Amino acid sequence: MGDEPRRGVESDDFDRRLREAEAKARQRSGTEPTDRGRAEGMAVGLRIAVELAAAVVIGTAIGFGLDRWLGTKPLFLVVFFIVGCAAGFLNVYRTAQELDRRRRSQSERADGGPSRDGPSR
Repeated sequence: MGDEPRRGVESDDFDRRLREAEAKARQRSGTEPTDRGRAEGMAVGLRIAVELAAAVVIGTAIGFGLDRWLGTKPLFLVVFFIVGCAAGFLNVYRTAQELDRRRRSQSERADGGPSRDGPSR
């Protein structure tokens, strides 16, 4: 019975030291999660999903409308569905390129100069 309070103190001390060590390890590795970082990641993911879905829906709607107007049932629907998918993937690619440029410029500012890959274009 005399050991029980001591175990609780040792356990609390161990937990505190473990949390401190984990925090230091995250700081060293640069993976400290922040609310702002999570929000930015979610915003980017939502932006990409909406751009992809919107391009497909708009392409399909245009194809459907043209088919109905011209009486060529599946032809334009299929063509504009494919065009919408291509446009959506192009938007995703452009967004990824833009985010990569931002990340590189931020890391250059943090490092105090241009990257070692050469001058940015």
